[in-house]
Amino acid sequence: MTRSPLFTLAVLTGQQNVRSPYIRALLRTAQVQGIKAYPLTPSQLFLSSNEESSLHVVYNRIPTRKAEASLEVRRAKQWLQQRGIPLFNQRFFNKREVDRVLRKDEEIRKILPATMSDWDTARALSWLEEYGGLFVKPIGGSFGEGICRTRKVNGSFQLEVRDPGGVHKLSFVRPEECLHACFTRMGNTPFIVQEAISLARYDGCPTDFRVHIHRVAKGHWKVAGIGAKIAHPEGITTHVHSGGRVEDADVVLRSWYGRQANHVREEIEHLAQRVSQKLSNALDPRLGELGLDIGIALDGRVVLFEANAKPGRSIFSHPALRSAGLWSRQAILQYAEWLAMQNVSVGVL
Repeated sequence: MTRSPLFTLAVLTGQQNVRSPYIRALLRTAQVQGIKAYPLTPSQLFLSSNEESSLHVVYNRIPTRKAEASLEVRRAKQWLQQRGIPLFNQRFFNKREVDRVLRKDEEIRKILPATMSDWDTARALSWLEEYGGLFVKPIGGSFGEGICRTRKVNGSFQLEVRDPGGVHKLSFVRPEECLHACFTRMGNTPFIVQEAISLARYDGCPTDFRVHIHRVAKGHWKVAGIGAKIAHPEGITTHVHSGGRVEDADVVLRSWYGRQANHVREEIEHLAQRVSQKLSNALDPRLGELGLDIGIALDGRVVLFEANAKPGRSIFSHPALRSAGLWSRQAILQYAEWLAMQNVSVGVL
């Protein structure tokens, strides 16, 4: 297909991320495909220049929730909206709204962990007894930071907290004390409570999967790649930032399921497509990519833990997933072009 000379893409990001490895790789891929693309900070957007006047579509890679809430970024979004310039992956999602949207879908509801949006001590005590452990997660958290885990260990109750300094553990005799310490730790930070799922293990460590999925032309969702995330032996989550590591998902699935591994992968991909469509319809009509964290419990259940509208790309550093990383960048460009051409068709450009 011949690419339109009208198609110009900007990657909206913070000054410190203009030359990030991902953005540089994306711009190289765009250059190879004959697409004009460049990084752009919110402050640069308001400068009078030929580049900004010929801008047709913007990919939002503002790196943090704090930056996205800033006046500068909000003004940039308003500027784009006033000029009819499409912005995709418009914002971060929070865990509470994601759970609320997905729980309305009968099929997806079956793969969600039990979740409490508002703290109820009596209910939390009951869940701690029923599930053996709970996760308390900030609704706007990233990379597993700020997460608390409570669980019963050898007759006492243990609170594990992850912060930038690592994992800290406290023991309590009574469950009420443990939960109170967890609740106090969260302070004024909004959070959700979820059952702690006992995950299937690889190399003796809890393991789940990051599914990186893209919307391509005409709104169809397609999986770019799946990476297995292996938790650090002392970690409370599988995040790479928490000391976890990435493995080829197919290797892990084959070690668990043998010849049935492809069937399990197809099930994961089907669920990822359904979840992505649901979230896009409800939260961001121009959503272009998602990172979904999906696990398999010891009892065989498939469980969805997280949906990230600004997904990291650590899985693509694995040798088996590098070609998927290239396809992922190409998918971003394909979707950006589709948005630009939609604007052409309705006479915006």
